[in-house]
Amino acid sequence: MKNRKLPRLRNFDYSSAQIYFVTFNCHNDLHLLGEISTVNLDNTFKPSSIGLTAAECIRDIPIHYSGVEILDYVVMPNHIHLLISLINATEMVNLSTIIAACKSTITRKARIDSPALLLWQKSFHDHIIRDEKDYLVHGEYIQANIQRWRKDKYYS
Repeated sequence: MKNRKLPRLRNFDYSSAQIYFVTFNCHNDLHLLGEISTVNLDNTFKPSSIGLTAAECIRDIPIHYSGVEILDYVVMPNHIHLLISLINATEMVNLSTIIAACKSTITRKARIDSPALLLWQKSFHDHIIRDEKDYLVHGEYIQANIQRWRKDKYYS
């Protein structure tokens, strides 16, 4: 049996006041969230209805979790990246709880039109932002993601 890498750090408190870079992927890396078209070497993301729902749910996270901030995000054809801050969270909230609720809400809305849809891979990937340089690197990564799509490890 293949040993699966644990997606979370052992003994780390994911409700701690940190900024996190999070990635979650569509089931089997299917392009369910939209498509990227290229015109004159410029890539443009055209979200599907599920992609629009995903963006809306991400923007609404601070409404449901007081003090939690979405610093930046990008919805791609088969995955989502976001920078999320729990630094000013006014309640004890866990990163996994937030991401699970977001994925669940998107799935529930998507299943109105596609009841048997398998939308997400299990879990998510995270990176704890260490300092301002790390924050800038991950912010630039999000901002450039659509333009570098053909080189992206999630491109398939």
